[in-house]
Amino acid sequence: MQILYKVVRQRLIICSMLVVAGVFGTKAQPSFELEYITEFQTNFGRNHNWVNFLELYGGLPTESISNRWRNGSFHAQLVFTYRIHKNRVINDLLNYSDITKEPLPFSVFKFGYQHRWGRFSLFGGVRNVEEDFFTKPYMSLFTNHTARMGPTLALNFALADMPLGAMCLHAEFQITDNLLFKTSLYNGIAHEQERRPLRSFRVDPQNDGLLSISQLSFTQNRIDRGNYAFGVAIHTKGEPSWSFFGNIEQTLFENNRIEIGLLLQGGFSPLSSNKPFMGEPKCRSFLGIGGHFRGLLSRDKREAFGIYLATADFVHTRERILEITWQYQLINQIAIQPAFHVVQTGSNTRNVGLLRLIFTI
Repeated sequence: MQILYKVVRQRLIICSMLVVAGVFGTKAQPSFELEYITEFQTNFGRNHNWVNFLELYGGLPTESISNRWRNGSFHAQLVFTYRIHKNRVINDLLNYSDITKEPLPFSVFKFGYQHRWGRFSLFGGVRNVEEDFFTKPYMSLFTNHTARMGPTLALNFALADMPLGAMCLHAEFQITDNLLFKTSLYNGIAHEQERRPLRSFRVDPQNDGLLSISQLSFTQNRIDRGNYAFGVAIHTKGEPSWSFFGNIEQTLFENNRIEIGLLLQGGFSPLSSNKPFMGEPKCRSFLGIGGHFRGLLSRDKREAFGIYLATADFVHTRERILEITWQYQLINQIAIQPAFHVVQTGSNTRNVGLLRLIFTI
C-alpha cells in the first residue's frame, strides 16, 4: 500500500506540472478533476488481483486567457493504470472490468483544442472513442466493458479505447435541441505509450489506416427521459472494414425518490476471415440488455442497483455474461461498488467478484 501511495503521489505531481506548464500557462487558474478507482478482484478460488486506475483532467476556456479569444477551450486528460498481478483472474473475452487494462505508467488520454461556433464544435488533438460515444449514465454504472463499448468495436479495431488515446478530428453538430450528430476521424491504430508517450500523437494513414466513427443520437423528454444513439465505424485497413452499433437508454419510471431505467445495446460486424485483428478475437455481433434502479434503498437516490446481460458471437465461440452490481455514494467524493459476474464462454462457466472504491475530486 505504501509503495502504491508513493507511485500515485509521484505521478500526480508530474501530471499536474505537465498540465499546468504545458497546456495552461501562467495566465489563468485551471480547473482540475481527479478520479481514482481501486478494485479488488477474485474468482472465488486461487486467483485474485488488485487493480488501480487514476485519471486527471484539466480544462481551460480561452476567455480566461483573453477576452478577445472566445468560444475556445484547451483540454488535457492523463491516465495511469496499475495492477498487482499481470494475469487476470479469468481469461474472458468481454472483459469483466472496464479498468483491467495493460498496466500503463503514463497515457495521454486527451490533449487538444476545441472551438465552438453556435451549434457546431470542432476538436483537434489526442482523443478517446469511449469518452465521446459511450458515457451515458445507465451504461456507466456497470463494470463490464461491454456495457460501455461493445466488442464489435473494442475487439475488432485497434481504436482509442480507455486508457489509450489517438490523434483525432472530432466534430459535433446540434441539429435541433433533441438531435445531435457526432463524427470523429482517428489515426487507424491507438498505440500503447508505456515507453514512448508521444506515440499518441502519431499520424500514419499509410501504415495504420484511418478510423471514422459517426453517430446520430436523439434525446426525448416527452415520455420520461430517453436517449437513442446509432452509429457506424469504418476502417480503411484490416478486416472487418466497418461495424454498426446502437445504444438505447430509456427511463421507465421516475419520481422524487425512485428512478427505473432500461438499457439496450447491440452491434454487428461483417467478417470474412478468422484471422484475429491486432491479436484480439473477432466478434460478429452482440446484444445487451440492462436494468437500472436508483433509490430503491434510500430516499435521496444515493445508491443505484443494476442487472446486465449480454451475449456475443465470436468467430470460434460464443460468450454470455451476467452482471449484478450495486453502487452507494458514501459522501459526495467517495462511492463503494460491489459487483458479481457470471461468465460463460462456450460451455465453460466462471464467476468473478469485484469490490470497487471510487474517489472523485
